[in-house]
Amino acid sequence: MDVELTEILEALCQHPPFNEIADDPQLNDMTREIEIQYIRAGEWVIEPSALNNTLFFIRSGAIEVLNKEEKLIRRMNEGELFGYFSLLRGGKSSQSMRTIEDSLLYRIPARWFLKLYEENDTFSEFFELAREVRLRVAMDSKSSDVSLMTCPVISLLRRPPISAPMSSTIRAAAQIMAEHKVSSLLITDNEELIGIVTDRDLRTRAVAKGLDYDTPIADIMTRDPIVMDSGDYASEAVLKMMERNVHHIPIVKNGLPIGVVSTGDIIQKESHGSVFLISDIFKQTDIEGLKSISRKMTHTFTQLVVADANTQMIGNAMSHIGTAFVKRLLQLAEEHFGPPPVAYCFIALGSQAREEQTIKTDQDNALILSNKFDENLHGDYFKMLSDWVCHHLDDCGYTLCTGDIMASNSRWRQPLSVWKENFSEWIQKPKAEALLSLSIFFDLRGIYGDKNLAKQLNQHIRKEAKQHSGFLTLMARNANQRKPPLGFFRQFVLDGEGKQSRTFNLKERGIAPIIDIVRVHALACGSDKLNTLERIEDIEAAGLLPDGRAKDLALALEMIGMVRIRNQKDQIEAGEEANNHVNPENLSSFEKRHLRDAFHIVSRQQEFIKFRYAGKRH
Repeated sequence: MDVELTEILEALCQHPPFNEIADDPQLNDMTREIEIQYIRAGEWVIEPSALNNTLFFIRSGAIEVLNKEEKLIRRMNEGELFGYFSLLRGGKSSQSMRTIEDSLLYRIPARWFLKLYEENDTFSEFFELAREVRLRVAMDSKSSDVSLMTCPVISLLRRPPISAPMSSTIRAAAQIMAEHKVSSLLITDNEELIGIVTDRDLRTRAVAKGLDYDTPIADIMTRDPIVMDSGDYASEAVLKMMERNVHHIPIVKNGLPIGVVSTGDIIQKESHGSVFLISDIFKQTDIEGLKSISRKMTHTFTQLVVADANTQMIGNAMSHIGTAFVKRLLQLAEEHFGPPPVAYCFIALGSQAREEQTIKTDQDNALILSNKFDENLHGDYFKMLSDWVCHHLDDCGYTLCTGDIMASNSRWRQPLSVWKENFSEWIQKPKAEALLSLSIFFDLRGIYGDKNLAKQLNQHIRKEAKQHSGFLTLMARNANQRKPPLGFFRQFVLDGEGKQSRTFNLKERGIAPIIDIVRVHALACGSDKLNTLERIEDIEAAGLLPDGRAKDLALALEMIGMVRIRNQKDQIEAGEEANNHVNPENLSSFEKRHLRDAFHIVSRQQEFIKFRYAGKRH
């Protein structure tokens, strides 16, 4: 490898995730295909609504990320990556990127990103963490100070910055920190931030090495520290701290430091937030620890609702919390029972797979085993592992599935070849009643283990479904089974029983029908998405719906979903168990009016899907 390529590889391997996979021989081949791009300040890297086929690495310079309204979301600096969200969505970018200073970028072809993402767990877990933390925010910063997911980082500042000139000694710096009772000190030169010193730096770089206390502070400071703009979100601070293993980040406004955010500030702000729940879940070493954390979930849920986070954000956060519980339990199970004898993939089904969970959910999961699986040799291990995980998920608040669709059921614990045979049978020889209970399996996501097994199964499902119109006809008929609760003159039809007699079920009569409708269209067009809103985008792009109908579906889903989660928040605050039933008498006139409109949209879409896939059964 020539000198230039060696320099590129060394630069990459100084930053995550490449520093964690530096011994992967594929990196040498990848480096040969990297293009170097120099862009002047103020120019677009990814223009609004443009397709993207590149993973970008910032070698030097700074990039700002803008939403569709060109509102600043965050800023990125040297060593950071961008473009991966759009690569995971087939190139579609919901954000745009523009340089804010002259920048040198490494352009990594999409095929290398996707190859490493699929084949290297360490690489993919880095980007999954980014997704967990960087929940999309659609909040006005003035009213979004409840959750780390939605508040600006400036809201975490507790005092003006404490600084010292670079001519200061170690002794002088320590005295300033002690006087102001701070754990970090900004080092400046003519008011320009050039470095930072933390109490850990004083211990490890000065005291432990026996340096003279009159040594210049510049000798032990961290030069050119990671900084964030005052308009960035607090969730970005968490992400950077976790990625770079730092505990202090200076905050700047118009290029000048205005304070420092520490991990202590974040913990004080939100010890129950979803980011910290996920972090704490992986720190637990036993079931009792996980159970104690599970009791904090209602607080996190209500925080997000109070912050007016949208249903997509809440579903994303709650689903990733659920996934973290599964991953940690499987890690503990492997410690308890030993390493798996053959590869396997634990898959989530239904709302968790779609990343649409709320606070009220049960388990829906299964296990895909390697085709090397031998029941006589390996069956006992996977039975013990599955029983143990499902049992303790129940302990953590994810109740056992009443339909027994769990990995603990041997029927749903099969080799990949058997899973493929099952889906081929369901699709090629569909039976309406069977598909009613099996539709959940058409929303499956690999969340632990060899995720390539789940990928192969999903590819098989998409290929089979597109080729068998009779299957789509029955799925469309089933999508019409659950009708919205609207009667004559658009009055609500109540369907509750007992204490719920004056209610209707928003999940069963509103959200589930939309999910069913969208699933059929997604299978018809071969969409590889699982999230309902992302599927709607693919459906619209495929031209399966008349103009405007895709947006109608998305709006109906958001409206019904918001009424549902707000109702659940009210139930929790009233000391009741959250459920999916709502009493229309408790709704505002605004909610009633828009719920009726949403239900009407669902009814029209059910009629459309009935005719769209009618008469195609063979």
